[in-house]
Amino acid sequence: MLSIANVRSSSAAATYFATDNYYATNDADRSGMWVGQAAEKLGLEGQVEAKAFDALLSGRLPAGIQIGNPNQPHRPGTDLTFSLPKSWSLLALVGGDKRIIEAYREAVIATLAWAEKNAAETRIVQKGKIKTVPTGNLAIGLFQHDTNRNQEPNLHFHAVVANVTQGPDGKWLSLKNDRLWSLNTLLNSMTMARFKIAVEKLGYQPGAVGKHGNFEAEGFTRADIMAFSSRRQEIIDAVRQLGIQTPKARDIAALQTRSAKSPIADRDALASSWRGATDDIGMDLQGRVSSALARTEMLNAVPSFAKSLAERGKKLLRDFAAVIRGNADDPLIPDHILKKDAETIAAAQSVASAIRHLGEREAAFPRETLLKTALDFGLPTTIDHVEQRVRSLVRSGALVKGAGGKKDWFTSQDAITLEEQILVQVESGRSAVSPVISSDVAAQRVQAISALNYGFTLNEGQEAGARLIMSSTNRTVAVQGIAGAGKSSLLKPVSELLREQGKQVFGLAVQNTLVQMLERDTGISSMTLARFLGKHAKLLHAPTDRALLSEARQQLKDHVLFLDEASMVSSTDKEKLVRLANLVRVDRLVLIGDRKQLGAVDAGKPFDLIQQAGAERAVMDVNLRARNLGLRRAQSAAQSGLVTKAMGYLKDYTIETNDDSAVMAAEHWLSLSPSARENTAIYASGRALRSTVNQAVQTGLKANGELGAEPLRLSTLSRVNTTREELRYVSGYKAGMVLEVAGRVRSQGLRQGQYHVAAVDAQRKIIKLRDPKGKMVQFHPSKICAGKSEDRLALLEEKQLDIHSSERIRWTKNDHKRGLFNADQAKITDIDKTHLTLVTSAGMEHRLKRSDPMLKRLDLAYALNAHMAQGLTSDHGIAVMDSREKNLSNQQTFLVTITRLRDSLTLFVDNAGKLGRAVAQNTGTKTSALEVTERLRQAAATGLKAGKSQVQDKASGTDKPEITKDMLKPFEIGI
Repeated sequence: MLSIANVRSSSAAATYFATDNYYATNDADRSGMWVGQAAEKLGLEGQVEAKAFDALLSGRLPAGIQIGNPNQPHRPGTDLTFSLPKSWSLLALVGGDKRIIEAYREAVIATLAWAEKNAAETRIVQKGKIKTVPTGNLAIGLFQHDTNRNQEPNLHFHAVVANVTQGPDGKWLSLKNDRLWSLNTLLNSMTMARFKIAVEKLGYQPGAVGKHGNFEAEGFTRADIMAFSSRRQEIIDAVRQLGIQTPKARDIAALQTRSAKSPIADRDALASSWRGATDDIGMDLQGRVSSALARTEMLNAVPSFAKSLAERGKKLLRDFAAVIRGNADDPLIPDHILKKDAETIAAAQSVASAIRHLGEREAAFPRETLLKTALDFGLPTTIDHVEQRVRSLVRSGALVKGAGGKKDWFTSQDAITLEEQILVQVESGRSAVSPVISSDVAAQRVQAISALNYGFTLNEGQEAGARLIMSSTNRTVAVQGIAGAGKSSLLKPVSELLREQGKQVFGLAVQNTLVQMLERDTGISSMTLARFLGKHAKLLHAPTDRALLSEARQQLKDHVLFLDEASMVSSTDKEKLVRLANLVRVDRLVLIGDRKQLGAVDAGKPFDLIQQAGAERAVMDVNLRARNLGLRRAQSAAQSGLVTKAMGYLKDYTIETNDDSAVMAAEHWLSLSPSARENTAIYASGRALRSTVNQAVQTGLKANGELGAEPLRLSTLSRVNTTREELRYVSGYKAGMVLEVAGRVRSQGLRQGQYHVAAVDAQRKIIKLRDPKGKMVQFHPSKICAGKSEDRLALLEEKQLDIHSSERIRWTKNDHKRGLFNADQAKITDIDKTHLTLVTSAGMEHRLKRSDPMLKRLDLAYALNAHMAQGLTSDHGIAVMDSREKNLSNQQTFLVTITRLRDSLTLFVDNAGKLGRAVAQNTGTKTSALEVTERLRQAAATGLKAGKSQVQDKASGTDKPEITKDMLKPFEIGI
């Protein structure tokens, strides 16, 4: 792995590096060497000398040049520490295979050369403005170390990058090291990718590739690794005490447990003790090294039957190509690639897999993310081949570069086409329907219904929404409403008025819980979007089938469809929905939501996209939910992206806890009366915090005697967060997981059901499964067709869960026949020797056998995460957020979390200041292919111009446009 840290301040540099020189004294005779073009330009070559090294870190260059600003501290440099996984350290340092050391050093040096080319930057002043410019040169001292702080075998290299670089004009300046920090995981991945190819040539078999490209040598068990990893165990124990599993928590734990590195008195004695320890546990390292050397000799031998060997090699290459080829029409892997060498073919597959993997969740992605993802699939290729393949895909048009501020991003042509199709479908529904009633009449009628039947008056924004829905001539319209804007209050009178006009009203939502809420709050019959699209899947696949089209049009005649929480729908599903609405000619498709709240799990943000492109919309921007003034102000600030201001309003409601925020949140909830608990929801930003809160609440309730005395131990299953592309690689599977097959997969010989992963054969790329009858089945993930939906397959993790009577649970899967819905809650009322009795949120009682399969698909439900919470409302709330959860500390999660509440919020955080900064820096918004490439901006500019021309034409004639300040009727998009 690669860790990065700034070297100490210049005031302590001389003492630190000369007297107790961790870098230049301990091992300089064996490992200190200069690397980088800046070092070469400064005449620093060969072995690193302490005096020259200290001078460089202090900013003192030859010819009397001083780097840095006078009277200001000078940052000496940046330490990149490249560490080999433990098994390789054991083989190299204890087993004695020095070839491994050289292979890793070469990989590190190659990575540093890439970093020099891509990450070396400085700041210059141009026309009074500070500008960041690339320099392409670094001065690096590279030092090999063999031990960790507990004097265990730990081969690692310190690449100390001095804070100096030569600018484009030849002047020596301070280095801007921001990109070095941001690229640290990519640098590790490319190092391990190159090292993997090298050790295979050395006769070793690498194990499965894990996070950031790391891998152990094949054949090493976890017990082998941990026997020489007491330092690692110290950190693991410290993280456990912190109570949160995040990278930042591991960093904190490493510092808390860090002791001074003691000098090695006798290296020979230390090496002897290592060998003795391996003998004690029966680890034959010398034997493994000998076997690797023998394999190397065999690989390097040139037998008399070289021709047949070459033919065998070509066959292996063809077999490899056949496996990776997948879809014959795949534009990401064209036929000509298969005539290339193995590393080029592997790069093609790696990049194609990376694009599919990233593209499932985001419409666009940064260049570095694409490169890293490609390398982390673990195929035998290097960064050079991957970059070459990326450039080739850009030339072919399959991959499209971003523009403007996103010039270092990529999107696929498929993503662009999909988003364009959404806009085309919205545009094709423009002026395609007749008004239900006129705008003025709609306003009068809906206000009357609202007052007479529901006892309230719609505000300006709500009335604008009603006008739009009833009077628009466009099939697809949008109602953009902030959190708490009263969308349900709008839909009740509007749906009633629509029915009075002979229309059928039907609701759609992404989750069953939202479906239930929509039906309960508005009286609109509803279903999930997935079920609705599934019902019409055949028509979407064969839109010219007259029988299917006629049947669907008859079913949806005079229908107005309402899609609730529209921001949570992916581009793929939104395109299907809008296309279907046009095909069957529904009277209206009304998209309702808030584009600033959480988006879909899958790629795209089409609700935002169609608004930017000019779909007709109404805006509801008044928060009716919050009754507490301070809470309302905080919610308003968060809605506007003013995170610091929002945190300021929440200051009196925020409790800083350092490390146990989840437990303290549970304590706070438990301290409430039973009736107060019923009106107080707990919201956690992510799965880890939610799980901790749930366990803590359960522990408290049980200790207080509020749960049944005898628990029922369940073996539950939860879905592993994998993409379809990840399912094609053995690295995603682990023994003990469960592969759920929703429908027969004939190519793999799998029937519907659940298969336990018994073993993973990484070398042969085979997963050994045990079917429900105990029979062993071989499964080949690589044979899953690339680029096609394999939703019939899902990976699940098994965990043990104790539940008690009076427990609150939620389902993690649907059973529509019995009214048990994913994410819906239920309460356990009784557990006996044979059955479990529960009551659902809808009041339905069920008595389930202990063997009922739904008892495997549940979890505790005292806390909800943000995706579960969106669309929900409660009077009081307790929220838990942690600044160390980097991806979850974003503006969308923060907005959803604090806008669920009417009267009060207690926010538990590790550090309010750090959380505020983390949230402010991360919008959390999904990406759009058209935004990244600036095609949307260009289309909008064209549309705006056309719109102005249209208004001028109308103004000059007798037909005057209707103008309302409530309803926005933007420009057409001009596609």
